[in-house]
Amino acid sequence: MILINVLIAVLLSFLHPVESIDPSEVFIAVDTNYFEKQKEVRFEKGARITLDCASSVQGTNSSINYKWYLSNVPYSENERTEVSVEKVYDFVGRHNSSGYYFCFINTTEGYSVYSPSVHIIVEYFDVETQMLTQTIETNEKVSVLRCSSVSAYPPPIVKWNLNGLSIDVYNFEQNLMKVTGKVLDKDYNIAVNDLLILNYEQKYQGKYTCEVEAVGELFKGQKRTAYSYTVQTAASVNPMNDNSTNILFIDDGGRPNVGDSISLRCGASGYPTPNYVWQDTNNNILQTSDRFNVFQTKLVLKTVRESDNNAEYKCRAESGNKGQTEPVRIRLAVPSPEFKEIMGNSAYNIPGADVIINFGVKGNAKTTSTTLLWNGKDLGKFGNRGKLGYSASTGELKISDIQKNASGVFQGIIYNEAGMQTQFKTVVIRDAQPAAVTHTTIPTADITVKGNTIHSVRGANFTMVCEGSGNPTPTDITIDVPDKSNAKNLLEKVNQGGKYIGKLLIDSVTESYAGSYNCCTYNFVNGKRYDACVAITLAVEEKVQVTQNSADEEYSLVIGSQVYGTKGHALSAACKATGLPRPTINITRSNNCGVVSTITKRNDLEIIRVDYANDTGCITDSFKCCGTNVIQGITYSDCYTDIVVSFVEGEKPNRVKIENKGAIASDESLISITANLELNCSAESFPESEFDWSYRKSDSSSTEWISPESYRFQITTTKSKGFTYSILMTLGTAGDHLSSNDGEKFDFRCIAKNPFGSSTHIKTFQINQNTSNQVSSTVYMSLAVVLFIIVLVAIFIMYIFFLISSGRKHKSDMGCISCLICKFCEPKTAPVEYNDSAYAEKVYQMKKVDLYPEMKQITFDDNEFDRTNTVIFNPASDFVEERMFTMNTAAFKDPDIV
Repeated sequence: MILINVLIAVLLSFLHPVESIDPSEVFIAVDTNYFEKQKEVRFEKGARITLDCASSVQGTNSSINYKWYLSNVPYSENERTEVSVEKVYDFVGRHNSSGYYFCFINTTEGYSVYSPSVHIIVEYFDVETQMLTQTIETNEKVSVLRCSSVSAYPPPIVKWNLNGLSIDVYNFEQNLMKVTGKVLDKDYNIAVNDLLILNYEQKYQGKYTCEVEAVGELFKGQKRTAYSYTVQTAASVNPMNDNSTNILFIDDGGRPNVGDSISLRCGASGYPTPNYVWQDTNNNILQTSDRFNVFQTKLVLKTVRESDNNAEYKCRAESGNKGQTEPVRIRLAVPSPEFKEIMGNSAYNIPGADVIINFGVKGNAKTTSTTLLWNGKDLGKFGNRGKLGYSASTGELKISDIQKNASGVFQGIIYNEAGMQTQFKTVVIRDAQPAAVTHTTIPTADITVKGNTIHSVRGANFTMVCEGSGNPTPTDITIDVPDKSNAKNLLEKVNQGGKYIGKLLIDSVTESYAGSYNCCTYNFVNGKRYDACVAITLAVEEKVQVTQNSADEEYSLVIGSQVYGTKGHALSAACKATGLPRPTINITRSNNCGVVSTITKRNDLEIIRVDYANDTGCITDSFKCCGTNVIQGITYSDCYTDIVVSFVEGEKPNRVKIENKGAIASDESLISITANLELNCSAESFPESEFDWSYRKSDSSSTEWISPESYRFQITTTKSKGFTYSILMTLGTAGDHLSSNDGEKFDFRCIAKNPFGSSTHIKTFQINQNTSNQVSSTVYMSLAVVLFIIVLVAIFIMYIFFLISSGRKHKSDMGCISCLICKFCEPKTAPVEYNDSAYAEKVYQMKKVDLYPEMKQITFDDNEFDRTNTVIFNPASDFVEERMFTMNTAAFKDPDIV
């Protein structure tokens, strides 16, 4: 089942048990956004279609009536058929089910409205070939081959063929013509897509086929032969007595757009066959030109212009001294109608006020029809409920001195041949009510709302909402952001349902957002202004979090929870607690050899520090920090792992060295001109070192060192306890930033320093054109040896595989390498000695084994052979039952026979 929802929301609130119902509590709201424009939905014939005029009713004292209408045009007040009085209209799609459906909703209180329309298209392509024969007399004035009753929708593309070729290829334009456009004939019952044969002659006989091609979506592209006519000439001849000329049909080319090329057509009967003349509106005969192509039955406009809209051309068909003229008028395509603006769906006011509703149409209003309704009725039935004024040019409807009994739905329906659109405004006239404002922010995962207070976490995103109400509807609404707040005033205002709603976007909350936000609105009642405000408090909250807050200093280093100090120098270690409201922090210490102080208190953090003097005597100490804060009555706590403080001996930088980390080279003092320079300077010391890099040309007469320029070099430094590394790298190739001269040398200097002193290392590097290719002979030799070993191993494995696959399993089979592959074979077992006498008297069952089946089997004769039985034990046999067996041998007795 396929469901099309035409969404109509009817909101009925609580009803007073009095004679006249207060319109402020009974009103209709239609979700016009569901169908902003006319919708088109397609089904296959036979499908079940359900249209639901959905409504939602609050309260029990009101009932709703429904009516469904079907029309063949987007909207018509007269050409429509009532098809259902149920809320849900369920039916099976048939060949006559296509059309425009819309629903009319009426409440017992009289509030009524039409829904937007839905265009249902039921597609089918039920075409079967019909074989017919038609006999026509010579000179028959009009003969008709029917193809207008094809069972297909949307109407298919129809083409006529004669003897397998399109009729267009024959030079019979004036005698063979397909009917298109508008039929004028009343005598021959012709219809669009029929083929006319005029003034029949024998040369027109043959096989005519009507070929149809489906359009739409469900059957698009499918082709069938609908009719096949065998046309033959009758033996008799029709005497031609009627020599009148009649235009049978005209075609205005459809609804073209500007820039299209269209054909105007005209078909006429007459005897002899008519000739055609095309004229403009001033009766000037048209000729083929840059503007037109003129044929007998057709006038082609090469390019349609804006000025061609409603332009009239004339087709004159002349037969002998008689003729007929018919006008053909061009009408350009019109777009589906649209309103200038999408209005809010309700308006509230007081008796005596002026209400203005704008139903203005976009574009050329002359191409669009407008119907204005009040509660589903023509505005003429509005009566004395107010004074109506409507401007057709602007679409503005003004109701002056509106009365309380004028409450209802004012609906505008605009439509043309391309479609329809509707929108409405529910007008509620009720007694005056001064402005009021309420806070309506919705809680989320990041905020809680308690009355007029919002509790938010840091970083939250949410929308602060307040609503202004009153009658008339408030004129404006504002939300003032606190003066010291960094919140942006991103306020959205919405006039909806008789309320003015303010929505303030709060983005990425920080503690500075906290404060009082004033939401205010106002309205005018009988000329007097009424103001209303509400203060909304935003409290920014965050659970406590404790972290390390120690920092590197001249004689100290911080790594994770470890703080290293230098003996004989003061040291400070600290931890920090953050949160909103501001947390309190406390510490637990192991040695108590430092002085504790709280150095910072801010609205969202507290820092506590332990200071160790240079003569404190501590070698090591540790302490643990914990913090707490209270949010909405709940206490939260957090602790940081123990912070360990250690004191070590200070030393100046030593083991300072520079290394070339660039491309692999036979000499690390060489720098490739096409590679990046990358030098690493390292040093051991405590406290860790700082580095100064500099360089100069080795052969320069100047001894001045140059500091690396930031646009040429990049320097990164890494510290770990007792070690420091600094990398100097060019931002590009060495040839770009140093020199492109092969063999030129540069000195690089690295100075490592800390409070205890400094150490320097200088290293010279040479620019080389081919450094990247100068791989050492050792590397080449190593690679050669590795490759040689790999080849030997591969050959060895292949040889073993060959031996095993060929069935050789004993060491003696393996040859000289048997000792290397003993795991792949079984050793030969020494022959077992048996006592021959133990077997001399035994009888053995003899089994012949044909060892060589390709040789002729030999029959042993005891007169010719000496036979011998020998017991053999072969533990290496593949067959368990044959490890011990008897070999029977035979030898020729005649010594001359080999």
